[in-house]
Amino acid sequence: MIMRWKIVEWLTIQATNLSDFLLRNRSWKYQYSDYVDLPKNTIGYHYYAYLRKNKLTYKPNLIKHDIKHILLGYGMKMPGEMEIVAFLIGNKSYNKVGVLYLFTCLLIVPEYLPQLVQHYKRGKNATCLREINLEDIIDKDLTTVRIALNI
Repeated sequence: MIMRWKIVEWLTIQATNLSDFLLRNRSWKYQYSDYVDLPKNTIGYHYYAYLRKNKLTYKPNLIKHDIKHILLGYGMKMPGEMEIVAFLIGNKSYNKVGVLYLFTCLLIVPEYLPQLVQHYKRGKNATCLREINLEDIIDKDLTTVRIALNI
């Protein structure tokens, strides 16, 4: 079982690298240094603190996905990556790479399906994130936004 999860972790890294490459021209108005100056209760500051605490690299091409991790409360390592994709599928805010990634992971660790169904249902009950401009909420209070979006 441990070996299968190591394969899923490797697959997660490959999917992240592919997404980073595919989104290399994505624009975002904030720089990494902007987040540290935000109030501590904001989504942007929570993002900054999470990266720093977990010694993760800032990847501007993947910022929209990473901000969703913070907003939804999912970790940026396994199994959080699988859980957020399940949520996003339920929320109709997914992409093809994410769907392919999740279904490939489920072929490797099918026993995790019941947990992912819970995250899928959570996504169905939340406000559709596709309709939210994430740049506009970076400086908003995390708890307030979660309540407003039914997260």
